Amino acid sequence: MQRKYSPLIMVILAILLNACSSQKVGVYDDLNKSKMDKSFAKYRGTPYKWGGTEPGRGVDCSGFTSGVYRDQGIIIPRTSRMQYTVGDEVSRDELQYGDLLFFDTLGKGVSHVGVYTKSDKMIHASSSVGVTEVRMDTDYWMKRYIGARRLTGSDYRSGEVGGEFHLLPKAYPIRVRRLIDIPTADVIENRFIGLDIQNDAQGNLRVAGAVSILNRLEFGAEVQVNQFLGHNMDDFGFELPFVSTKFRIWEQKGKILPSLAVGAESNSRNWTVTTDSNSVEIVENRWSPPRNAYIVASYKYERFKKLHLGRGRINGGMAMTDLFAYHDTSARYDGNEDTFFFLGVEQQITRRLMTTIEFDHVFLKDVGLTWNMGFQFALSNASSIAYTWRNVGAKERSLERAMQFSYILEY
Repeated sequence: MQRKYSPLIMVILAILLNACSSQKVGVYDDLNKSKMDKSFAKYRGTPYKWGGTEPGRGVDCSGFTSGVYRDQGIIIPRTSRMQYTVGDEVSRDELQYGDLLFFDTLGKGVSHVGVYTKSDKMIHASSSVGVTEVRMDTDYWMKRYIGARRLTGSDYRSGEVGGEFHLLPKAYPIRVRRLIDIPTADVIENRFIGLDIQNDAQGNLRVAGAVSILNRLEFGAEVQVNQFLGHNMDDFGFELPFVSTKFRIWEQKGKILPSLAVGAESNSRNWTVTTDSNSVEIVENRWSPPRNAYIVASYKYERFKKLHLGRGRINGGMAMTDLFAYHDTSARYDGNEDTFFFLGVEQQITRRLMTTIEFDHVFLKDVGLTWNMGFQFALSNASSIAYTWRNVGAKERSLERAMQFSYILEY
């Protein structure tokens, strides 16, 4: 009985923990433009100083942006990377006065931030000339542009000092390179290593890692140790490593054009399949079809305010495989690539909790639809834990449950 309800208990606990840490007291609706203009004037010309926060004496990029919003009565995180977690995402063609702009100037993700003013201009703390207004549509900034956040409309809670309001993150930055089994258009940011450790109900342990180059090209590998935490020591041993690669063609552009990526992977899972033959049940293990090559699009949508749901994303694409890996016998392999489709939705429930539903192997002959679902909970800005159910409702394949821990390591 305890095992039956453990996933539900975990989800309820995650929601309660998030609620206890929220304590929402208001919404930051209106940006005071005249007050922000005065803030810009106060900081303009201030020399650059790493870690600085004092106008006229020295500020760095995030010290400047946090100071500007402090003048609005809003406290935002101190670093540019943490500032990237607050507010709503804004597309490049919908920027408004006061939006925060984020850039990758060091080749390892968010490392610089400025404030949008007007007509492709921003004001920021330059390491060479201090606080100044520049054009952001130059080659230098466009190549390093990551995204933008709009802070108005965000929830806040009161601070320890009267009149001090702390902006709450809309969502922790859970990086989702894949949902449960299907890929997304995301890649790990440059100079980061992604580590995934997963244990299933049978006691098998899977360890996966990935690295990226120039925020576009990603390489990964995965190893499974059978019965690492199980009881059947006769089956203890290593499976052949799986490998993967992904190339992100572009990020989502505006509200119409989604992110797009192409890739290939040999990743496969050992399914327990039960079939009937002359009224006799036959139980055997089969490898799921690998995604030999695929193309995937990912579309982010904003939160549903009326339903009190956060932002989400739809991921879908087409892949090619050969059924030899599934049937595990050359007699069934016809030498032709088989095409199938996949679709997945990730929906933020609270700032820390996200749910995932995916449909894999759609229209793939001899295999049938694979329906998976799970919950992912952010432990910190770099780590998360997930509980998943695979092969939900499948007639032949056994229901699989697994716990997964993910960590993004900067180097």
